[in-house]
Amino acid sequence: MARITTPVPGYSGQGPGGLMFQDGVGESDDPAVIAYCEGAGYGIDGEPPKRQVPEPPDPREVTTSVVGARVRDAAVDPRPEDFRPPVNAGEANPHGPEVYAPGLPGGGLQPTAPPMDPEDDCSAEVGTKEAGPETPRPVQAAPVAEWRQWVLATQVDNDPEVHAEVEKLTKAELIKKYGG
Repeated sequence: MARITTPVPGYSGQGPGGLMFQDGVGESDDPAVIAYCEGAGYGIDGEPPKRQVPEPPDPREVTTSVVGARVRDAAVDPRPEDFRPPVNAGEANPHGPEVYAPGLPGGGLQPTAPPMDPEDDCSAEVGTKEAGPETPRPVQAAPVAEWRQWVLATQVDNDPEVHAEVEKLTKAELIKKYGG
């Protein structure tokens, strides 16, 4: 019967080949288990284990090196060269609702501009429709709702009868009548 000691001092539990250890010591008469344990660094018959499990390093003493640039949060420390930094960055609480990222052009669910101030002067005349670069014509594959919205916003007056007529038109009719 061989006395086998574990590389982990004080280990209690199952080991190789079903060998049971109590406080880091087990016994076996199986030559295969003994040979395996000897090759794996266990101590056999009073010999100390050959392979000790190293103790993990103290994190306070571990030195690290930085690869690349240090990470900087544009919501806390905005710089002029930042591409579309968060709105109100550096001015408000970066974890609060006043600081938000506008997102990348053409996507995202975030707003792209701060909310409108209700006290802004809205002196533009209601009913004035001008198609311009800020309201491009929808692409042909756009849904009918997008075409209707574009027609109502840029092509027709604020007449309820005209709006009702536009709401009844199909996409093909809208493209033929207004998109040409």
